[in-house]
Amino acid sequence: MKQADEQHLQAIRKNDRPGMQRIYQDFLPRISRLIRQNGGTTEDAKDIFQDALIIIFRKASEPGFRLTSGFYTLLYGVCRNLWGNRLQKKSGNEVSLPEDYKYKAEPGMGTLIEEQEETKVFWDAFQRLGEDCQRLLQLFFAKTKMAAIAEKMGFSSVGYAKKRKFQCKEQLIKLVKSDARYAELAKKA
Repeated sequence: MKQADEQHLQAIRKNDRPGMQRIYQDFLPRISRLIRQNGGTTEDAKDIFQDALIIIFRKASEPGFRLTSGFYTLLYGVCRNLWGNRLQKKSGNEVSLPEDYKYKAEPGMGTLIEEQEETKVFWDAFQRLGEDCQRLLQLFFAKTKMAAIAEKMGFSSVGYAKKRKFQCKEQLIKLVKSDARYAELAKKA
């Protein structure tokens, strides 16, 4: 582990004010960009960032905790996972992967990396969607009403917007399931 990674962990464990300020200064802009690129706001990014630091604090305080990646890699993965979960809750679970397609992980540091990989598979597949599908699903994740989605996307009707949402969702599921990492995660479930 790099010395800087250990310093970041110690700052979190001890709630060291200058150390925490450095973490915010170094990493919040990158996390904010991630969240904003995936349908969130700057305020969402701040909330996710703080939640992630709390999770890392709890994990780092457990006996036997060992950082197996860079600090930023861990922080990024936790933030990405938290944001994916928030989008899933906002959407009422309609656009995210159905339960039988998802890898289930038990809470704990050992499975945190696997959860991060699951989230990465989802977002990588999402990035491979066409721009219109990405935009439609982001609007849907943000709980935009179908009538407003139809208007913003320039669709002729709400019915067509619903049809496109379904098609985009199916395409996303197909992309996720075609990823070799998904097959590996499914084997572990």
